[in-house]
Amino acid sequence: MQALVPRLAAFEQSTVIWLKGSLARGDADRWSSVDLHLLWDQNGSKRAASSRPFHNCLDTIQETLEEVNVLIEQICDSARGGSLRGITAGTPSGVVSPDDTGPAVVLFELSWTLLARDESIKRPGGATRLLYVAEHMDCANKTSLTSKQQTNWTPDSRLIESQLRRFWLLLARLPAVVGRQEQLAAHMLLTEMQALLIDLVVTLNGGSLPHTNPRINQFLGPAQREAFERSMGLRPSGRQKRVGDGATWVGQAVALVVLYRWYAPQLAQKHSLRYPQLAEDTVLALLSAELENWPARISTS
Repeated sequence: MQALVPRLAAFEQSTVIWLKGSLARGDADRWSSVDLHLLWDQNGSKRAASSRPFHNCLDTIQETLEEVNVLIEQICDSARGGSLRGITAGTPSGVVSPDDTGPAVVLFELSWTLLARDESIKRPGGATRLLYVAEHMDCANKTSLTSKQQTNWTPDSRLIESQLRRFWLLLARLPAVVGRQEQLAAHMLLTEMQALLIDLVVTLNGGSLPHTNPRINQFLGPAQREAFERSMGLRPSGRQKRVGDGATWVGQAVALVVLYRWYAPQLAQKHSLRYPQLAEDTVLALLSAELENWPARISTS
Protein backbone atom coordinates (compact mmCIF):
# COMPACT_ATOMS: atom_id res chain seq x y z
CA MET A 1 0.00 0.00 0.00
CA GLN A 2 2.82 2.38 0.90
CA ALA A 3 4.41 1.79 -2.49
CA LEU A 4 1.41 1.31 -4.77
CA VAL A 5 -1.32 3.75 -3.71
CA PRO A 6 0.63 6.98 -4.44
CA ARG A 7 1.48 5.78 -7.94
CA LEU A 8 -2.12 4.83 -8.66
CA ALA A 9 -3.30 8.20 -7.33
CA ALA A 10 -0.89 9.97 -9.71
CA PHE A 11 -2.95 8.98 -12.75
CA GLU A 12 -5.10 11.75 -14.18
CA GLN A 13 -8.06 9.37 -14.31
CA SER A 14 -7.80 8.23 -10.67
CA THR A 15 -10.73 9.71 -8.78
CA VAL A 16 -11.06 7.61 -5.64
CA ILE A 17 -9.05 4.79 -4.09
CA TRP A 18 -10.44 2.81 -1.19
CA LEU A 19 -9.45 -0.19 0.86
CA LYS A 20 -11.81 -3.12 1.33
CA GLY A 21 -11.95 -6.30 3.39
CA SER A 22 -10.42 -7.08 6.76
CA LEU A 23 -7.89 -4.23 6.61
CA ALA A 24 -10.78 -1.80 6.21
CA ARG A 25 -12.82 -3.50 8.95
CA GLY A 26 -9.89 -3.51 11.36
CA ASP A 27 -9.78 -7.26 11.99
CA ALA A 28 -6.87 -8.13 9.69
CA ASP A 29 -4.28 -10.71 10.68
CA ARG A 30 -0.99 -11.91 9.20
CA TRP A 31 -2.82 -13.94 6.52
CA SER A 32 -5.02 -11.09 5.32
CA SER A 33 -4.83 -9.92 1.72
CA VAL A 34 -4.74 -6.30 0.56
CA ASP A 35 -7.90 -5.42 -1.39
CA LEU A 36 -7.76 -2.09 -3.19
CA HIS A 37 -10.43 -0.55 -5.41
CA LEU A 38 -9.95 2.29 -7.87
CA LEU A 39 -12.59 4.54 -9.43
CA TRP A 40 -11.38 5.42 -12.94
CA ASP A 41 -12.78 8.52 -14.69
CA GLN A 42 -12.47 8.47 -18.50
CA ASN A 43 -14.63 11.55 -19.03
CA GLY A 44 -11.87 14.13 -18.94
CA SER A 45 -9.31 14.77 -21.66
CA LYS A 46 -8.99 12.79 -24.89
CA ARG A 47 -5.85 11.28 -23.47
CA ALA A 48 -7.78 10.03 -20.45
CA ALA A 49 -10.59 8.64 -22.58
CA SER A 50 -8.19 6.60 -24.71
CA SER A 51 -6.35 5.10 -21.76
CA ARG A 52 -7.27 1.61 -20.54
CA PRO A 53 -7.17 1.10 -16.74
CA PHE A 54 -6.16 -2.55 -17.17
CA HIS A 55 -2.83 -1.75 -18.82
CA ASN A 56 -2.15 1.18 -16.49
CA CYS A 57 -2.84 -0.88 -13.39
CA LEU A 58 -0.86 -3.87 -14.62
CA ASP A 59 2.19 -1.78 -15.54
CA THR A 60 2.03 0.14 -12.26
CA ILE A 61 1.93 -3.05 -10.18
CA GLN A 62 4.85 -4.59 -12.07
CA GLU A 63 6.95 -1.43 -11.92
CA THR A 64 6.18 -0.63 -8.29
CA LEU A 65 6.42 -4.12 -6.83
CA GLU A 66 9.28 -5.05 -9.21
CA GLU A 67 8.26 -7.50 -11.88
CA VAL A 68 10.64 -10.24 -10.80
CA ASN A 69 8.92 -10.49 -7.40
CA VAL A 70 5.26 -10.38 -8.41
CA LEU A 71 2.88 -12.93 -9.93
CA ILE A 72 -0.36 -11.49 -11.37
CA GLU A 73 -3.56 -13.15 -12.59
CA GLN A 74 -6.13 -11.25 -14.66
CA ILE A 75 -9.60 -11.84 -13.24
CA CYS A 76 -11.69 -9.73 -15.59
CA ASP A 77 -11.63 -6.62 -17.76
CA SER A 78 -14.86 -5.17 -19.13
CA ALA A 79 -16.40 -1.88 -20.18
CA ARG A 80 -17.56 -1.31 -16.59
CA GLY A 81 -14.53 -2.48 -14.64
CA GLY A 82 -12.07 -5.23 -13.94
CA SER A 83 -9.61 -6.68 -11.47
CA LEU A 84 -6.16 -8.15 -11.07
CA ARG A 85 -5.14 -10.59 -8.35
CA GLY A 86 -1.64 -11.58 -7.39
CA ILE A 87 1.07 -12.28 -4.88
CA THR A 88 4.23 -10.31 -4.26
CA ALA A 89 7.35 -11.51 -2.46
CA GLY A 90 9.89 -9.11 -1.04
CA THR A 91 9.74 -5.42 -0.21
CA PRO A 92 9.82 -2.83 -3.04
CA SER A 93 12.90 -0.62 -3.17
CA GLY A 94 12.64 2.55 -1.12
CA VAL A 95 9.86 1.22 1.14
CA VAL A 96 10.53 1.03 4.86
CA SER A 97 9.73 -2.43 6.26
CA PRO A 98 9.57 -3.40 9.96
CA ASP A 99 12.47 -5.56 11.10
CA ASP A 100 12.17 -9.25 11.96
CA THR A 101 8.74 -9.70 10.41
CA GLY A 102 9.73 -12.73 8.36
CA PRO A 103 9.27 -13.11 4.59
CA ALA A 104 7.32 -10.24 3.06
CA VAL A 105 4.76 -12.20 1.03
CA VAL A 106 1.48 -10.39 0.38
CA LEU A 107 -1.65 -11.52 -1.45
CA PHE A 108 -3.46 -8.63 -3.10
CA GLU A 109 -6.34 -7.75 -5.39
CA LEU A 110 -6.70 -4.50 -7.30
CA SER A 111 -10.12 -3.86 -8.84
CA TRP A 112 -11.47 -0.84 -10.66
CA THR A 113 -14.76 0.65 -11.79
CA LEU A 114 -15.08 2.93 -14.81
CA LEU A 115 -17.06 6.07 -14.12
CA ALA A 116 -19.72 6.77 -16.76
CA ARG A 117 -20.33 10.30 -18.00
CA ASP A 118 -22.31 12.41 -15.50
CA GLU A 119 -22.55 9.43 -13.16
CA SER A 120 -22.78 10.33 -9.49
CA ILE A 121 -20.28 8.66 -7.18
CA LYS A 122 -21.64 6.50 -4.39
CA ARG A 123 -19.77 5.13 -1.44
CA PRO A 124 -19.19 1.41 -2.01
CA GLY A 125 -21.05 -1.14 0.08
CA GLY A 126 -19.43 -3.13 2.85
CA ALA A 127 -16.50 -2.15 5.02
CA THR A 128 -14.29 0.40 3.26
CA ARG A 129 -11.62 2.95 4.12
CA LEU A 130 -10.87 5.86 1.82
CA LEU A 131 -7.20 6.23 0.89
CA TYR A 132 -7.38 8.90 -1.81
CA VAL A 133 -9.95 11.37 -3.14
CA ALA A 134 -9.05 13.58 -6.11
CA GLU A 135 -8.95 17.31 -5.37
CA HIS A 136 -10.93 18.16 -8.52
CA MET A 137 -13.97 16.13 -7.40
CA ASP A 138 -17.11 18.22 -6.93
CA CYS A 139 -18.48 18.87 -3.45
CA ALA A 140 -21.58 16.68 -3.83
CA ASN A 141 -19.55 13.59 -4.66
CA LYS A 142 -17.01 14.31 -1.92
CA THR A 143 -19.84 14.59 0.61
CA SER A 144 -21.32 11.29 -0.60
CA LEU A 145 -17.99 9.53 -0.14
CA THR A 146 -17.03 10.98 3.21
CA SER A 147 -20.47 10.78 4.86
CA LYS A 148 -21.10 8.18 7.55
CA GLN A 149 -21.36 4.77 6.00
CA GLN A 150 -24.58 2.78 6.23
CA THR A 151 -23.81 -0.64 7.69
CA ASN A 152 -27.31 -2.08 7.43
CA TRP A 153 -27.70 -4.91 4.97
CA THR A 154 -31.07 -5.81 3.51
CA PRO A 155 -31.32 -9.48 2.53
CA ASP A 156 -33.06 -10.54 -0.69
CA SER A 157 -36.16 -12.45 0.42
CA ARG A 158 -36.64 -14.01 -3.03
CA LEU A 159 -33.08 -15.34 -2.97
CA ILE A 160 -33.56 -16.77 0.52
CA GLU A 161 -36.78 -18.50 -0.54
CA SER A 162 -35.02 -19.92 -3.59
CA GLN A 163 -32.12 -21.19 -1.48
CA LEU A 164 -34.49 -22.85 0.99
CA ARG A 165 -36.01 -24.87 -1.88
CA ARG A 166 -32.69 -25.48 -3.61
CA PHE A 167 -31.34 -27.38 -0.59
CA TRP A 168 -33.92 -30.13 -1.19
CA LEU A 169 -33.35 -30.13 -4.95
CA LEU A 170 -29.65 -30.73 -4.35
CA LEU A 171 -30.34 -33.46 -1.79
CA ALA A 172 -32.60 -35.24 -4.30
CA ARG A 173 -29.48 -35.97 -6.39
CA LEU A 174 -27.88 -38.01 -3.59
CA PRO A 175 -29.36 -41.44 -4.49
CA ALA A 176 -27.93 -41.22 -8.01
CA VAL A 177 -24.36 -40.42 -6.99
CA VAL A 178 -24.37 -42.96 -4.16
CA GLY A 179 -25.95 -45.67 -6.32
CA ARG A 180 -23.40 -45.12 -9.09
CA GLN A 181 -20.58 -44.93 -6.53
CA GLU A 182 -19.63 -41.51 -7.90
CA GLN A 183 -17.36 -40.54 -5.01
CA LEU A 184 -16.16 -37.26 -6.54
CA ALA A 185 -19.69 -36.26 -7.52
CA ALA A 186 -20.94 -37.08 -4.01
CA HIS A 187 -18.20 -34.96 -2.46
CA MET A 188 -18.99 -32.03 -4.78
CA LEU A 189 -22.73 -32.35 -4.11
CA LEU A 190 -22.36 -32.33 -0.33
CA THR A 191 -19.85 -29.47 -0.51
CA GLU A 192 -22.39 -27.44 -2.50
CA MET A 193 -25.10 -28.22 0.05
CA GLN A 194 -22.80 -27.25 2.93
CA ALA A 195 -21.92 -23.93 1.27
CA LEU A 196 -25.60 -23.18 0.65
CA LEU A 197 -26.54 -23.96 4.23
CA ILE A 198 -23.68 -21.87 5.65
CA ASP A 199 -24.87 -18.95 3.52
CA LEU A 200 -28.39 -19.35 4.90
CA VAL A 201 -27.16 -19.39 8.50
CA VAL A 202 -25.00 -16.31 7.88
CA THR A 203 -28.15 -14.59 6.57
CA LEU A 204 -30.02 -15.71 9.70
CA ASN A 205 -27.25 -14.10 11.76
CA GLY A 206 -27.90 -10.82 9.95
CA GLY A 207 -24.90 -10.81 7.65
CA SER A 208 -23.91 -11.38 4.07
CA LEU A 209 -21.05 -13.71 3.24
CA PRO A 210 -18.64 -12.26 0.65
CA HIS A 211 -18.13 -14.79 -2.13
CA THR A 212 -14.36 -14.23 -2.23
CA ASN A 213 -13.81 -14.16 1.52
CA PRO A 214 -11.99 -17.25 2.87
CA ARG A 215 -12.81 -16.34 6.48
CA ILE A 216 -15.95 -18.10 7.68
CA ASN A 217 -15.47 -18.13 11.47
CA GLN A 218 -16.40 -14.47 11.95
CA PHE A 219 -19.83 -15.02 10.35
CA LEU A 220 -20.88 -17.98 12.52
CA GLY A 221 -21.20 -18.44 16.26
CA PRO A 222 -19.03 -21.05 18.06
CA ALA A 223 -21.90 -23.55 18.34
CA GLN A 224 -22.79 -23.07 14.68
CA ARG A 225 -19.18 -23.62 13.58
CA GLU A 226 -18.93 -26.76 15.70
CA ALA A 227 -22.17 -28.13 14.24
CA PHE A 228 -21.01 -27.61 10.65
CA GLU A 229 -17.55 -29.04 11.31
CA ARG A 230 -19.09 -32.10 12.91
CA SER A 231 -21.52 -32.58 10.01
CA MET A 232 -18.60 -32.45 7.56
CA GLY A 233 -16.58 -35.02 9.50
CA LEU A 234 -13.75 -32.58 10.09
CA ARG A 235 -11.05 -32.81 12.70
CA PRO A 236 -9.74 -29.62 14.34
CA SER A 237 -6.91 -29.70 11.78
CA GLY A 238 -9.47 -29.25 9.00
CA ARG A 239 -8.96 -32.69 7.45
CA GLN A 240 -11.67 -35.26 6.88
CA LYS A 241 -11.52 -38.29 9.12
CA ARG A 242 -11.76 -40.89 6.37
CA VAL A 243 -12.29 -41.44 2.68
CA GLY A 244 -15.95 -41.21 1.72
CA ASP A 245 -18.16 -44.18 0.93
CA GLY A 246 -21.92 -44.61 0.53
CA ALA A 247 -22.61 -44.80 4.26
CA THR A 248 -20.40 -41.79 4.95
CA TRP A 249 -22.14 -39.66 2.31
CA VAL A 250 -25.55 -40.61 3.68
CA GLY A 251 -24.39 -39.83 7.22
CA GLN A 252 -23.15 -36.39 6.20
CA ALA A 253 -26.36 -35.70 4.29
CA VAL A 254 -28.44 -36.63 7.36
CA ALA A 255 -26.31 -34.25 9.47
CA LEU A 256 -27.00 -31.45 6.97
CA VAL A 257 -30.74 -32.18 7.08
CA VAL A 258 -30.61 -31.86 10.88
CA LEU A 259 -28.88 -28.47 10.57
CA TYR A 260 -31.32 -27.33 7.89
CA ARG A 261 -34.34 -28.32 9.96
CA TRP A 262 -32.96 -26.36 12.89
CA TYR A 263 -32.06 -23.12 11.09
CA ALA A 264 -34.33 -22.95 8.00
CA PRO A 265 -37.64 -22.59 9.92
CA GLN A 266 -36.11 -19.74 11.94
CA LEU A 267 -35.00 -18.04 8.74
CA ALA A 268 -38.38 -18.51 7.06
CA GLN A 269 -40.19 -17.09 10.09
CA LYS A 270 -37.81 -14.14 10.38
CA HIS A 271 -38.44 -13.09 6.77
CA SER A 272 -42.12 -14.14 6.62
CA LEU A 273 -41.44 -16.85 4.05
CA ARG A 274 -43.26 -20.13 3.51
CA TYR A 275 -41.23 -23.11 4.67
CA PRO A 276 -40.86 -25.59 1.73
CA GLN A 277 -42.60 -28.47 3.50
CA LEU A 278 -43.77 -30.11 0.27
CA ALA A 279 -40.21 -30.18 -1.07
CA GLU A 280 -38.95 -31.69 2.20
CA ASP A 281 -41.63 -34.40 2.28
CA THR A 282 -41.09 -35.31 -1.39
CA VAL A 283 -37.30 -35.57 -1.19
CA LEU A 284 -37.27 -37.47 2.10
CA ALA A 285 -39.74 -39.98 0.62
CA LEU A 286 -37.42 -40.39 -2.37
CA LEU A 287 -34.38 -40.97 -0.17
CA SER A 288 -36.22 -43.49 1.99
CA ALA A 289 -37.20 -45.45 -1.13
CA GLU A 290 -33.82 -45.28 -2.89
CA LEU A 291 -31.28 -45.54 -0.04
CA GLU A 292 -31.49 -48.59 2.19
CA ASN A 293 -29.46 -46.95 4.96
CA TRP A 294 -31.47 -43.71 5.00
CA PRO A 295 -33.06 -43.38 8.48
CA ALA A 296 -36.82 -43.79 8.80
CA ARG A 297 -36.91 -40.79 11.17
CA ILE A 298 -34.59 -37.82 11.63
CA SER A 299 -34.60 -35.99 14.94
CA THR A 300 -33.52 -32.37 15.04
CA SER A 301 -32.96 -32.30 18.81
